[in-house]
Amino acid sequence: MKFVFVLAIFIVCAAAVTILKVKNTRQCKSNGGVCKQTCAVDEEDIGQCCRNSNRCCQTSTCIDTLQYAQCKAKNGDIKPVCDANEQDTGIGPFCNTHRCCEPPTCIAKVDCNCKHFNDCPIGNTEYEDITGNCSGSDECCKPCCLTCGGIFKGPVGSFTSPNYPSKYCIDQHCYYNITVAEGLKVILKFTYFHLEAGISTSGLPYDFVQIYDGEVKAEALLDTLYGGPTEGKEFNSTSNKMIIHFVTDDRDHFPGFSVSYKTLQ
Repeated sequence: MKFVFVLAIFIVCAAAVTILKVKNTRQCKSNGGVCKQTCAVDEEDIGQCCRNSNRCCQTSTCIDTLQYAQCKAKNGDIKPVCDANEQDTGIGPFCNTHRCCEPPTCIAKVDCNCKHFNDCPIGNTEYEDITGNCSGSDECCKPCCLTCGGIFKGPVGSFTSPNYPSKYCIDQHCYYNITVAEGLKVILKFTYFHLEAGISTSGLPYDFVQIYDGEVKAEALLDTLYGGPTEGKEFNSTSNKMIIHFVTDDRDHFPGFSVSYKTLQ
């Protein structure tokens, strides 16, 4: 008798679950939803429905049409993370948490100007592109980017010195501004670093990188880097902002640096 009673309770519960699933399925469809195993990144997961523990997926109530248009107006592209040297415009995040990434302000789209060995002028007009394809000992010479730096607002990101891994140009002042969400901090890592070594008569290195915690002022300076090659050096901010200042003088140039960053609680 006890077994029959337990069995009856089980049957009633199973029936109730089935009815609930059917009800959830109808409710999902009546609200414009679709039952799927997994909802897409731009859909909202409303809850369980249908058989096999499927989910009720509805079109997201988040509307980012205006933001999308603003991004496209800047020739931007919507990505999970901006590529190295792309600027995070600050538009977004979108419904799928992607960012609006703007192309670098200076892009050398010209083909190689092949010149004899050591004929690329050392200056701010041309640089030797080591990824170029010139015959023999000729160098691939491309115009220098006279603008540099960038704005990065995503939770993670990366950037490099101009022309990296080719040599940077002379007489450049570049600011890379990183801003993450309020309440978080920035952890910055130099994956590669190679600048000109030596100190000038002014007391500053010939070429250098300065890392600032939050704002550009003497008491916020975390370190001044020069020389190399080296890799793996890390810095942590005490706020949600970090600024990297890259300076080159009027002589000699080297491969530069590659940086990645992420947020820290």
